[in-house]
Parts: sequence; structure tokens; C-alpha cells
Amino acid sequence: MTISGIKDITKDGYIPFEYSGFAFSYVTEGEALVEIEGENSLVGPGQFILIPEGKEVILRHLQQCSGFYGSFSIDFLKDASYPILRACEPSLQSFWFDDAVFIAALLKRMCTAFEDNDCKFLQSGIDMVLSQLRPGTKVASVPEKFLQMVFQRDKAPMSVSEYARILEVSPNYLNKIVKSHTHRTAMDWVEIARLNLAKQLLKDRNIPVVEVAERCGIDDQSYFARFFKKKTGLTPSRFRDSQ
Repeated sequence: MTISGIKDITKDGYIPFEYSGFAFSYVTEGEALVEIEGENSLVGPGQFILIPEGKEVILRHLQQCSGFYGSFSIDFLKDASYPILRACEPSLQSFWFDDAVFIAALLKRMCTAFEDNDCKFLQSGIDMVLSQLRPGTKVASVPEKFLQMVFQRDKAPMSVSEYARILEVSPNYLNKIVKSHTHRTAMDWVEIARLNLAKQLLKDRNIPVVEVAERCGIDDQSYFARFFKKKTGLTPSRFRDSQ
């Protein structure tokens, strides 16, 4: 059984999440975009995600994120009969008000129990969390499909209007529904994906900066340099030199 705390994570790019058994994460502040077997799930404050065994997990985006994550094996549990453990897909559940405070306090106490090797409390804590979980919900189909497309690996993000055309909605509607479900506009997500891809490509010194811009979907290198500096405070070349 493992459980660890996370707080103010600022790493960029694709972050592998290694675990065995079932994995879970609970966000108290900020947001995390988690790719599970190629599917993206946005986890925000008060949300708990349980990931079944054997799933490939990658953290794709973290913004001022704090909370908890960990993993456990089925044979560690007091009670392995919870229906949520038989789900084949990740379960995402929201907790509000007193319930959210309770879950955060419980997980914090479990981190201390892990450090103290207090297996009995850890078993009771996991049992208590599992008892609170029900089949989860996912974001609406349009925002979900949009995030899948924007964060396709090594593919240049397109314009909001192009995504709207593919999804057969208007750009205004796409912005509205994405913001209502993720608290960011569609353009915000395009820029996040573009910046993450740029940082990843700039780490490879064999790729010229002009090619990095093109592969991020920006044909104008001077615009790319302004965009990158606005977001990071560094020019693309200075960012590359800092790696």
C-alpha cells in the first residue's frame, strides 16, 4: 500500500505516473489533466478519481495543484466487495462542502499513517473512502472530445474554429460549453497544449526553433517567440539553454 501527498506541482510535459494495483487522486486546489489509456480526464477541487488496475496513467497538465495521490493492492483491503472495485473504467466523483473537508482531512491523516507504517489505520482509511464512492461521471461529450483532440500526443494544436468544425458546433458554443465544464475557454486549452508541446520539443536541441514553432501550429516564428515569452518569461532560445 502506498500513499503520498502532492502540492504545487509545476513540472511540464508528459509526467509518467507509476503505480501498482488501484491508483487514486484527490485534488484540493488547482487542476490536473490525467490521461488514462489515451483518454483525458480533468480533475478539479473536491474531485476524487479511482483508476482500476493495469491502466497506463500520464499527468498531462497541472496548474497550482495540491491534494493527494496513492495506490493500493486488492489484497490489502479489509473488504474487497465494493462495486466500485469491479468497474473497468476510471471513476470520477465530486465531494462538496463538509464531505470535501472530511475526505481531505482523512487523506492527510493517511499520509501520516503511511509515514508511521500504521497499516491498520491505512486499511480503515481506504475502506472509508471506498464506502463513499459511487459510479463516477465524466464531463459532457463535447468538452471531453475537445480535450482528447487538443492533447493528442505530438500533434500540433489547431484553432478553436477548426475544432468547432470537426465537432459540428459553432466556435462560440464550443468556448461556452468548454468553459462551463472546465472553467477555461477552448482557446485557453489550445494555448496550454501548444505551450506544453513547445517546451517538450525545445528540449531536443536537434530541432530548430523555427521547426518547433511549425510543429506547434504556428507558422510565424516571431509570433511564436512572443507567445512563448508571454507565457514563460523566456524566449524559446533562453528556455532551451536553461534545460
